[in-house]
Amino acid sequence: MKRITVLICGLILNTAAWAHGDDDHSAAPQTAATQASLTSVPSAESASSDFEVLAQMDGEILTVYLNRFADNRPVSDASLEVESGAFKAKLTAVASGIYQAPAAPLAKTGEHALTLTLFAGEQSDLLGTTLNVAAPTLANAPHIHIQTWLWIGGGVAALLLLLVALRRRGGNKL
Repeated sequence: MKRITVLICGLILNTAAWAHGDDDHSAAPQTAATQASLTSVPSAESASSDFEVLAQMDGEILTVYLNRFADNRPVSDASLEVESGAFKAKLTAVASGIYQAPAAPLAKTGEHALTLTLFAGEQSDLLGTTLNVAAPTLANAPHIHIQTWLWIGGGVAALLLLLVALRRRGGNKL
């Protein structure tokens, strides 16, 4: 029984050490967002001598970040409108320099030419950019990491070994 217990413990502890994927463990860990995570959010940017904008789609909501070009300070209390073909919307300020509007037509796959009209105090500007919304891929789909399946398999194997050991001992003794 002692050998079976050691075998079961060894199998359970060993599942965490099994190799997985093609990970490069020699590289330093990344602290910044990876290129894959940045490209998964449809975005577009534009700048003029006075302003710079970053437009991002989050589901069917368009979020525009508006900053001054010279010092990158957020622009508050601006009036901001967006147009793309037949779509037109006035954006609402949700925080300092952040404006949002429902934009279901822009969530569709394809390229959307955006024209942003903005008024901030005495300044005004007209900025153009293109929002590219890619088709959803399997890479964006939720998945269970292989290590989860290894833990499940190790637990099932340990239970089976425990049942075999109990059966050999007569089933009444632990």
